[in-house]
Formats: sequence, C-alpha cells, structure tokens
Amino acid sequence: MAGITSWTPRGQSSLEIAGLQRAAIYRERAAHLSVMAEVEPVGSLRTRLLELAADYEELAENLEISSPV
Repeated sequence: MAGITSWTPRGQSSLEIAGLQRAAIYRERAAHLSVMAEVEPVGSLRTRLLELAADYEELAENLEISSPV
C-alpha cells in the first residue's frame, strides 16, 4: 500500500526489531536443546547438546546487546 509507513515501538528500527526477534528464536532453540540434553542418556551427546544450547544463548545475548531496547 503506497503511502503507509510501518510503525516501530520505541523508535526502534526494523533492523533492531529483526535482531530482537532472531534473539528470541535463538533462546527458544537453546531451551529446546537443553530439554533434549536432560533426557539424553549418552553423555557425549548430552554434553554436545548443552554446548549447542550455550552457543545459541550467546548468539541471542550478542543480538540483544547490539539491538538495545
């Protein structure tokens, strides 16, 4: 629709909002991997799942830092 501008909360750019949305997705993936690790009987796989969860948490944190609210 021509002439319609998109509104962003608190003056955030669409790029900042996209970063925060991606951070939320990464946190969901981290939580899912953590749950998988809780029930994984093979120690090496459990450890790797927890490492991946930590990696996703770090990615989310970095995105949130670069996209302050």
